[in-house]
Amino acid sequence: MVAGVVPATAQDAAAAAAAKVPPRFVSVIGTVEKVDAAGKVFGVKTDKGESTTVKFDDKTAFQRLPVGETDVKKATKIGSAEVGTGDRILARVRTEDPTGQPALTFYVTKQADIAQKQQKTREEWQTQSVAGAVKAIDPAAKQLTISVRGLAGPPRDVVLDATGSVDYLRFSPDTLKYEPSTMASIQVGDQMRVLGQKNADVTEIKLEAAISGSFRTVPVQIKSIDAAAGTIAAIDLASKKPITISVKPETTMKRLDDQTALLMARRLNPGFQGGRGGQGGGGGAAPAGGQPAGAAPDGAAGQGGGRGGRGGRGGGAAADPSRLLDQQPTIQLSDLKAGDPIVVTGTAANDMSKLTAMTLISGVEPILRAAPQNGPDPLGGNWNFGDVAPPQ
Repeated sequence: MVAGVVPATAQDAAAAAAAKVPPRFVSVIGTVEKVDAAGKVFGVKTDKGESTTVKFDDKTAFQRLPVGETDVKKATKIGSAEVGTGDRILARVRTEDPTGQPALTFYVTKQADIAQKQQKTREEWQTQSVAGAVKAIDPAAKQLTISVRGLAGPPRDVVLDATGSVDYLRFSPDTLKYEPSTMASIQVGDQMRVLGQKNADVTEIKLEAAISGSFRTVPVQIKSIDAAAGTIAAIDLASKKPITISVKPETTMKRLDDQTALLMARRLNPGFQGGRGGQGGGGGAAPAGGQPAGAAPDGAAGQGGGRGGRGGRGGGAAADPSRLLDQQPTIQLSDLKAGDPIVVTGTAANDMSKLTAMTLISGVEPILRAAPQNGPDPLGGNWNFGDVAPPQ
């Protein structure tokens, strides 16, 4: 044996022995549920849904991290008294006794900082995002094209540059929530809503965040409602076939006011003269509320820019029907009745016999009357709201 050279078998044995040695510290990640300052212990609900406790002492280091930050070098020192219920923590605890011995370090993100960030994110999605249907995907070039509809004129193509770091979320039909995803999950025909750096005329966007989903939008007429089960038995006005609508607590339910319904009807058919129930509106007359027919409701003026991007056509509420919906009153299942026409967007069974509603809109009579008609039924027609709602 050559001096200083360890046989391969000995090396393997040493590596195996080292692999069996557990790390000295592990991380507990979750939300603070209870603070016992006198006992120097925090009650924590972990991200796995488990309840546990984490102790601290005078030697425990407390560091405050900004929201979304993972670089501990950007943390700032705080005291244990600054940790409160609702705060997010990552605690480094001893592997052999994680609840019995004090933690070595706490990294803390304050609840107030989280709430402020969430509010800012919601506002960005509401005011700065662009929505449309996926028209083309080029995985090699990391590029997508979406078709975007405004309240007037034909749809226009917007090219999405996904070559940088992009936060992807995709709507899950199982949880009715947006969950982390990748570009690979997006398919032609999906609905997308995006944030990023826009060019001047909003024909190109350098993606920073994108949400997507595979949805169907159908106009239906209610036959009966089972409030206890959260279901609606209805007739699909396009196919004339029965359909069962499942309404969840997460379902967004809105009723369009007369002015907004007429505005959106004229988006489909600029020459439409009817109002709700086929009356009212028409010509250049001002509908209830005093604004000219076809004008955007108060507060629906265009917004420019987007996540540092420049302002431009298509970046504002006047070009985005979903933002008009945000301003409409919320309704409950009890506000609906048999005979009401509604438009429902959600995830559907392959045979379209069942649909789990993501969005349900009533007060849509003018919209359905303005749509291209299928047969003699005046409420029949092709209607596609075509937008993914911003995540809440």
